[in-house]
Amino acid sequence: MRRLSFLVLTVILATTVQAQHHHDEELHFSHPLIAESPSPDTKVRFDYFYRRLRAGERATEHTPRVEFEYAFRPSFSVEVNVPYTFRHVEGEARTSHADSIDVALKIANFALKDRHVLLVYGVEFGLPTGSDSRGIGSSHIIDVAPYFGAGLKKEKVEVVGFSSVSVPTNKRTGDRDATTFGYQLSFLFKPTPSIQPLIELDGKTGLNGLERGNTVVNLSPGIKFRPLHSEHWQLGAGVGFPITNRHEFNTRAVVSTFYHF
Repeated sequence: MRRLSFLVLTVILATTVQAQHHHDEELHFSHPLIAESPSPDTKVRFDYFYRRLRAGERATEHTPRVEFEYAFRPSFSVEVNVPYTFRHVEGEARTSHADSIDVALKIANFALKDRHVLLVYGVEFGLPTGSDSRGIGSSHIIDVAPYFGAGLKKEKVEVVGFSSVSVPTNKRTGDRDATTFGYQLSFLFKPTPSIQPLIELDGKTGLNGLERGNTVVNLSPGIKFRPLHSEHWQLGAGVGFPITNRHEFNTRAVVSTFYHF
């Protein structure tokens, strides 16, 4: 694990040295609600996720989350997601615990800026800050997920796509966590500067073990807006549901507040 982390960090730092030093404001993307943004940002984001896990039963999760992202330079940022999950399953005791914290390194490439395309790549680490006994995150598994994405920005629409491969490491005998291929796609529309409806898809496919070939895809319409035409604050809300037979939840809702520095 140490060798893998060292190799990833070495590649990222070497690439960052060659990254562009200027920032094209025309390629700054509005952050989707579910998918990631290709733009390095300096921001604080507050989220509240609600998930109904089973149809017809009282099985729910509530997850408030704080996200910090700091852009050390226009083409490089570090992001930290800190979630805490409350779970209630009918007939069982309520439980709660810190979920797995995510730390992501993001590098933007402006080579195709003349075509209004921003490329982005990096790696995300899922840290073992959860609880195995409570089934919230993990207290020992470290996920390593290199990713690649791209964004296309036009006057009235922004299209963003991401793909990643998540590899669980530090596994123990009996762990069923599988390597997965993940993907996100977001269409954000801008009928006015302050109102931004969007449609998003997110999903994953198991690549090995018992999850090999199993695919989950979710559809999430939502909306964002800037209160009082603020240059710093953005608010958003959306609802999601699975469109495949396999699913991780029955219904998902998210409410988000963004503050950009």
